Amino acid sequence: MIPRRRDPIGLYLHIPFCDGKCPYCDFYSLPAGSRTMDDYCGRLISELFLWGEKCPRFVDTLYFGGGTPSLLTPAQAARLIRAAGPVPGAEITLEANPEAVTPERLAAFRRAGVNRLSLGIQTARDDSLARLGRRHTAAQSRRALGMAVQAGFTDISGDLMLALPAYTMAELDETIALL
Repeated sequence: MIPRRRDPIGLYLHIPFCDGKCPYCDFYSLPAGSRTMDDYCGRLISELFLWGEKCPRFVDTLYFGGGTPSLLTPAQAARLIRAAGPVPGAEITLEANPEAVTPERLAAFRRAGVNRLSLGIQTARDDSLARLGRRHTAAQSRRALGMAVQAGFTDISGDLMLALPAYTMAELDETIALL
């Protein structure tokens, strides 16, 4: 069934680029590179326009997930948002890793239309982060959360990993407290 114009949908855009592959990750991903990312964004935009002509949509949720969507430039994110055509007030989420954000980039993503940030915090313990192959520390997670608030994000979530080797309720409590 083709959705009617008023039927809201959530749209997930997989951005398969990473600075490096985490050992636990099963997502399809490619090394980050400007030319490859530009080509991918151009093709994704073409597909969004093609799909939009065949199937009118009412996008009320747009989610940039995958590898590390915050590796996009804010201009690329803005082009993808325009191509997806979200309704006014739509939730537009971007996943980001704590070590890869700066106040300037976060503010630029806000200007591009992103209004929700999902930080890949995973855990508040540095030893667990190291075992996961993550490139950030708990201190970087704290700083990233502060930068997000400073950039104007009022809707922020954090990805957490549970049931890691040697995981305890104390680690969960520390991670929740970090958030």
